[in-house]
Amino acid sequence: MAVTIKDVAAFAGVNPSTVSRVIKDSPSISDKTKIKVRKAMETLGYTQNAAAKILASGKSGAIGVIFPPIENKQSRPFFMKILSSINEEARNNDITVAIATGHSIEELEKQVRLMYSEKRVDGFIVLYAGQSDPVRQYLIDENIPFVLVGTPIEMQNEITYVDNDNKLLGKEAVTYLSDKGHKHISFVTDTEEGVVFEERYMGFHEELVKRDLVGKLLHFDENNFKIDGESAVIVMDDPLALMVIQSINKQGLSVPEDVSVLSFNNSVFASLIHPHITSFDINVARLGEVAVEKLSELINSDDKSKIYSEKIIVPFYLKERESVK
Repeated sequence: MAVTIKDVAAFAGVNPSTVSRVIKDSPSISDKTKIKVRKAMETLGYTQNAAAKILASGKSGAIGVIFPPIENKQSRPFFMKILSSINEEARNNDITVAIATGHSIEELEKQVRLMYSEKRVDGFIVLYAGQSDPVRQYLIDENIPFVLVGTPIEMQNEITYVDNDNKLLGKEAVTYLSDKGHKHISFVTDTEEGVVFEERYMGFHEELVKRDLVGKLLHFDENNFKIDGESAVIVMDDPLALMVIQSINKQGLSVPEDVSVLSFNNSVFASLIHPHITSFDINVARLGEVAVEKLSELINSDDKSKIYSEKIIVPFYLKERESVK
């Protein structure tokens, strides 16, 4: 039969309530008593079941990972890569991971509320940084521990978030191409929404002006995309860069002989076909690790206000390949 708290108490010569407080690591119990009770637990082979652990600590030992609404069509390799990193870091810390998804923001909010109200998770990692987000507002209003991957447009003083310096990424992209001799450089995107685009484009534009170079913003449309004198283009991410390269080839031009292509994220798409794409690696693995670390701090902190509004910047590096000359 399973060993119970009463069995441990009898063996250690203490009350069952004392054993419960030792399990909770209560400061009201002396170190001497804690050592005695823990030795009794080890001798008898006492282990807590999941329900008992929740009752003892008030925590589930699990975190939720919130994906953007499926209606947003953000099925980028970034999400799978960072989820893998989060899972690994959580496993190393004996934390389980639950996924929150929904076709709409309403469905997603309902799922998040249910997960937390049923004590299935102790906090959340949010993988998107949309503006006026009801999910994020619910987490703030209810003082639920969460960490955002990305940079929020609103309420930055109330949120712990982990991100790259996307403005610096835009600047560094221009710097790299300019140092290679390129003077006509445009920025290609398929979306103008979100902080990531805004900051990367802002960095691009500022560095372009600083260096007195020629360039503009190009919105990609596979049926109506033309290179107009550019010697190089900076593309929003790797999947889009593949489509840009295909479009350049259809125009009778070659990469990198006629047009150099530089991208961001260094995903699996960067090496799918030749020329392999020169791409900035945003260190997704580290983004996931830091998100888990910071969420654990929030969950276990007695004063969560001390580490809200913390911004953690993860460094990036350039992976040079064949698409830039």
